[in-house]
Amino acid sequence: MHGIARISFSGGARLMPARNGYDRELVFEEAECCARRHGLARLELGSAAITIRRAALPAQPCGGCGQLVDRLDFALGARHLCPRCARHSAG
Repeated sequence: MHGIARISFSGGARLMPARNGYDRELVFEEAECCARRHGLARLELGSAAITIRRAALPAQPCGGCGQLVDRLDFALGARHLCPRCARHSAG
């Protein structure tokens, strides 16, 4: 779905426009909110499928930048990323 993002979570899903950087930032904010509320959310954006969940303790290092993933864990395939790296990887 070019230009459309899908956020899936327990009990529902949302479709949002993702045509530009501003749209994608809103998509990530909404996906993060859904993950916090429901414990787990899946974001499909372009060819990327990202699973977002509350981060496990103890905190693990980000597969992109090495910083500790402390609140939300973004799983892109086998890589676990921080929010900043996930945005760049899905862009």
